[in-house]
Amino acid sequence: MLPENIVQLALKSRKEGLTAGERGFLNQWLLENVELQEEFRQLVECGSVVQADRVFKAIQMKDAWQNVEQKLSSRPGWKKRHLAIRWSVAAAVAIMLTTGGILLMQSPVETEPEKLAQITPGSLKAVWVLEGGEKYELSENLGRDITNSGGATIGKDSLNTLVIQGGNSGQRSTVRVPEGGEYRVVLSDGTKVWINSGSELTFPMNFEKGERVVELKGEAYFDVTKSKEWPFIVRTCRSSVKVLGTSFNVCSYEEDSLEQVTLEQGGVEVKHHDETYLLHPGEQFELDTTNEEIEVKPVNVKLYTSWIDGMFRFHNMPLDLLTVKLERWYDVHFVFSNEDCKNYRFTGAIRKDVDFNEFIRLIERTTNVKFIINQKDIIIQEK
Repeated sequence: MLPENIVQLALKSRKEGLTAGERGFLNQWLLENVELQEEFRQLVECGSVVQADRVFKAIQMKDAWQNVEQKLSSRPGWKKRHLAIRWSVAAAVAIMLTTGGILLMQSPVETEPEKLAQITPGSLKAVWVLEGGEKYELSENLGRDITNSGGATIGKDSLNTLVIQGGNSGQRSTVRVPEGGEYRVVLSDGTKVWINSGSELTFPMNFEKGERVVELKGEAYFDVTKSKEWPFIVRTCRSSVKVLGTSFNVCSYEEDSLEQVTLEQGGVEVKHHDETYLLHPGEQFELDTTNEEIEVKPVNVKLYTSWIDGMFRFHNMPLDLLTVKLERWYDVHFVFSNEDCKNYRFTGAIRKDVDFNEFIRLIERTTNVKFIINQKDIIIQEK
């Protein structure tokens, strides 16, 4: 049976949300009490606080009946009178337990709107930061010209894309995309960049003659404007990618153990330390940062670039890697109940705008894990 303090936290999570300390306590309790997680799930996934209370009453009734049955089973003649007593006792227990339920239903709590912690897909949003500290919020459907403090037009935010239109050649700026977001940028040379969740791209307002250099933290897809005289270079915290004109994806989050450069069209050179690696279309450069091992291999490019078309595509991907992508897009946090859960693999394709619950239910149907949702903390355990 669920302890009273856990029930109160479950109801509170539906009604008004939990503090960070309460979420941490609840996560630890769930990990230590696997046998009670299903009862907790029933409470949290109810449509309202009143429904949750009814579920809890049903659980109480079941436990109360089991306690009564254990006491009566030792008495003489119990087996003969089993059914008659069972129904009479159950009715008595029901009367006692539903009294509290009726009182709750009559309380003002039922009529108050619930404040649920909804987990929604990411959206188009970012912040553009100029070298001098000026900041501009970017979001869907703004359709506006952006001017600097001097009144000069430096960009246009239209059709969910930031188009760089002015500024000094030596001035640099950064587009920062938060967790649960993504955004598109057209640089001054016409190069198109799709920036993924939890990433940032730093670039000059106008490219000077010579090399076109940008800096990336996180993940971005580049469609580079061709120029034999002006090579385009993407610098990450570990490597640099040099191109003349091509389409490719770079995934280089500082906290990740893998850095990947995936080439769709054209050709790129990836430089790591003193070594240079030439990629052809359909190939990927992969650096394992834990041991500095490098592999150049053929891959299905769509698995690494479909995110710019609004799709997630996975092929035999371990859950510990898959959940990192979901954390960034849905702005949630996953906790694995044991190491074995990390090794389950998932194959499938699904749109990025689907509801989070629909996504994880798909994973549950095709793997041997289930998810326990505690607001934005998601516990993964074996079935």
